[in-house]
Amino acid sequence: MIDFHTHPILVKELVGSDEALLKAVRDVFKMGSSLQPLETFLLQMDVAGIEKAVLLPIDCSTTRGCRILSNEDIVKLCKENDRFIGFASVDPHKKNAPQELDYAIKELGLKGLKLDPGLQEFYPNDKKLAYPLYEIASQLKIPVIIHTGLSWESNTMIKYSMPLLVEDVAYDFPKLNIVIAHFGWPWVLDSVALALKYPNVFIDTAAHYLDAPKEFMEFVMTKQISITAVERSLRTKILFGSNYPRIEIRKMVDAVKGTGLTEGCLNLILKENAQRLLNI
Repeated sequence: MIDFHTHPILVKELVGSDEALLKAVRDVFKMGSSLQPLETFLLQMDVAGIEKAVLLPIDCSTTRGCRILSNEDIVKLCKENDRFIGFASVDPHKKNAPQELDYAIKELGLKGLKLDPGLQEFYPNDKKLAYPLYEIASQLKIPVIIHTGLSWESNTMIKYSMPLLVEDVAYDFPKLNIVIAHFGWPWVLDSVALALKYPNVFIDTAAHYLDAPKEFMEFVMTKQISITAVERSLRTKILFGSNYPRIEIRKMVDAVKGTGLTEGCLNLILKENAQRLLNI
């Protein structure tokens, strides 16, 4: 299985000696849990049956004055263990953002781009700020994962993270694979519509509700979509994501497996769809 949505923000070996980073994790990302050794992250993966995990940083230098893990931090963790797949994040407000992304992929060896419109304060369809990044990502053939829907961070506005803003991107960059994070909750049906219409749009399962992934998945799968719709039309468009450490990986895996989906559909969501996007 592959976890397409994790934030290694509590790794003691990485965060513990960096006071500025620790402050960003607690004050900006609003994660107040205790730091843990890297081994804890790996044990979480083992218990859940996760073979590989995508690591997501956020560069919000312009709007928040910090990077919630740098691209270099992600590279360090990937070098520590080959079970990690590192994504890059760049600040769309920087003039050299496209060059930074190009460097992160070609020189640092990262495998995708993470954007958080709420924290970074830009609209996903902003042609001046965002489109140059999509151009590079499309040329490099890497996936882009975009935070959508509710944000737990204070002083962020969800107007930047409405899934329908992604439609312009999907339409204008048909060869760019785009992952709408968190089902776009509460705009789940908007996210589903985009995934159904556009071959290059995908959705991840990363839960929003703290410590309640089972209820989250039940509500999304039975009240907002339907198991039949997933089995028939969305089986190749959904990726497993836990949103660790906000959600325990094992709990998220159990929540997805508990939805009643067939084994074939679960295999696609838990592993095969991610393999296809990551070319592994």
